[in-house]
Amino acid sequence: MRFYIDTFNDYKEKGLSALRKGNLTEARFNLLKAAEYLFLLAEKSEGELRTVRKQTARKLLEMAKQIQPGKPKVYHTKESQGSSNDESRDEGAKKWILVRKPDIYFKDIAGLENVKELIKKRVIYPFQHPEITKRYKKKMGGGVLLYGPPGTGKTMIAKAVATELDAVFFNIKCSDIISKWVGDAEKNLADLFSEASQYERAVIFLDETESIVSKRGSGSTVMDRVIPEFLSQVDGIEKRSNCILLLGATNRPWDMDEAALRTGRFGELIYVGLPDIKARKKILELELFGVPMDHDIDYDMLAEKLEGYTGADIAGICETATDFPYDRERETNEKSQLTEIDLLSAIKLKKPSVTQNQLKKYEIFRSER
Repeated sequence: MRFYIDTFNDYKEKGLSALRKGNLTEARFNLLKAAEYLFLLAEKSEGELRTVRKQTARKLLEMAKQIQPGKPKVYHTKESQGSSNDESRDEGAKKWILVRKPDIYFKDIAGLENVKELIKKRVIYPFQHPEITKRYKKKMGGGVLLYGPPGTGKTMIAKAVATELDAVFFNIKCSDIISKWVGDAEKNLADLFSEASQYERAVIFLDETESIVSKRGSGSTVMDRVIPEFLSQVDGIEKRSNCILLLGATNRPWDMDEAALRTGRFGELIYVGLPDIKARKKILELELFGVPMDHDIDYDMLAEKLEGYTGADIAGICETATDFPYDRERETNEKSQLTEIDLLSAIKLKKPSVTQNQLKKYEIFRSER
């Protein structure tokens, strides 16, 4: 019996984790396996527990069936469509090639409604309505900087943008450009933008943007070379024949070089803050879906108590909370389930990862822009 319980929990956790990250194929597989093992557990159970496990297994099965990852989408460059020239492509550019677009949409992201609507207005609609955009002299492409505390969903938003636009997605961690290829950072940047220009639509997502465009004057010869190259590449986006959208994400916008924040570069700054109460409740429901629990847990009360926590914080709290019934069942070999007290205890153990002083810095930065 313990094997079935552990295997079910393992598949369920992997499935929900993959779903949060937008890996829909992996999520569907793991949730289906979780449902399978929970049905097996139900057959070995009796009374109310048997009924509850069957109901939960059916919910998992339905959840998995609703996930439609589709076939992986292979993107071809404009030059290589219908040809076999891929093997001869420059090795410096090949490391940037991504052949799948993310399978996550705005509707899959809990909360952040104002942020999502603003991004749609600034980014999505110009691509979807090019004639209207042209008539009113709006720009397609360019740069948008997402900033805010860590763990608030900036990466998920970037993936959703690429999905909504049906664009190839380049997911780049800026610190890697500097640290992994020291001496080649400028070439890496040139390769990246060159590769992106080969696609009809491309989204370049630069995580930890401050790593590559930090304020100059620190005496770093690397940054003195990299920043001008980066700005040059960004300035050249409008001259390219395709549509390239540059999305940056940073937890420290005040550390970025002012030249990078000008109009035409990262001229559009969007604050991604902490989840509101509705989003916190939705995150709780997603994280705890399928977990054996009391039926009288007050999600509204818990969501209210979680004010000040990031989405990542809430996921961690749910993980800690499920340790309590897991340990009870493991130690006593008697069936247990998650209680409201377990969740409240986990909240007491976990403090918000973002302090009030940090939030104040974001408020000051926003007021100065």
